[in-house]
Amino acid sequence: MRMLDVRAASGLPDEAIVCHDVRNPAQRNEVLVRKGSRLDAAGAASLLARGVQELHLAVPEPGDLDEDAAAARLGRALAGEGICVSQAHYGQVGLSVQTRGMLRVDRSGLERVNALDGVLVLTAEADRPVEADTTIGVVKCAPLFLPESTLAAAQQVGPLVHVHEFERTRVALVAPSERLRGGAFERAQTALSEAIAWYGASLDQSVGTDATVEAMAVAYETVRHAGAELILAAGASGTDPLDVVFQGLRQAGGEVIQYGIPAEPGTACWIGELESIPVLGLASCELFGQPGALDLLLPRLFSGERLDQKLLRDLALGGLLLGPSRIAPYHTARE
Repeated sequence: MRMLDVRAASGLPDEAIVCHDVRNPAQRNEVLVRKGSRLDAAGAASLLARGVQELHLAVPEPGDLDEDAAAARLGRALAGEGICVSQAHYGQVGLSVQTRGMLRVDRSGLERVNALDGVLVLTAEADRPVEADTTIGVVKCAPLFLPESTLAAAQQVGPLVHVHEFERTRVALVAPSERLRGGAFERAQTALSEAIAWYGASLDQSVGTDATVEAMAVAYETVRHAGAELILAAGASGTDPLDVVFQGLRQAGGEVIQYGIPAEPGTACWIGELESIPVLGLASCELFGQPGALDLLLPRLFSGERLDQKLLRDLALGGLLLGPSRIAPYHTARE
């Protein structure tokens, strides 16, 4: 793309894009040509004849694509699995979700693409669950034309944004029922079933048992043999490593991997494993539909991540669920 500051009717290009609103010199409130409009030589000459003193034109070089064509091509190149690309408009396209799932963003690829002159790509925060039809990114062509070399470089980076559809998972709940009295066990079943169902999973088994090591061990073994792929455990005292919920898991052949999760609320949670089946211990607030570490962990588990200490460390950034917003509160202060 080359730029022309046109002040005379000689040497006018056959095709160009106007870079600014062109106003009527006799009536400044009247816009003769809007910025972004195509203009041929005759049209440019007509504007000069009306006394227009300032006319800035962008003229494409061989191989240049106009802003809409460039944005559309960028969008197609950068959208990965589960992502739709909208129609280009004013040099940009939107990226939206085809199906509910976990949003993944190639951060290093995003940096490389945004290093290309004239390319602007922005996304929602990664590693979070997203609903179908949600806009999660925008791809912009900043100039009026973009060269083929820039588009080719962006295509080399490849898809940046993906949505990993949640895997259907069989989930079980085990707990010493006497610690969840007064209908609390049944309420927990209902709340957890609703949360899990959002991901397309199911709470297939709920086992309430006596508060003994032997009874808890039997509960763990029962749900394992019945095909549980994720075990939720409730009712443990997180400050007592010898609690029957923990000891029952060990007696069943499992292990406790970590007490406490770097999230708030939810520091009373814990994780373990029973013959490769992940075990997630819940804090009491998470049993009854309150926000907590469970909301950070479920989308990761249902999108194939392993429940281990590395995953917990990854939760720390953003683990303050009820913390401050990312933007300063001056907008709400004016309401």
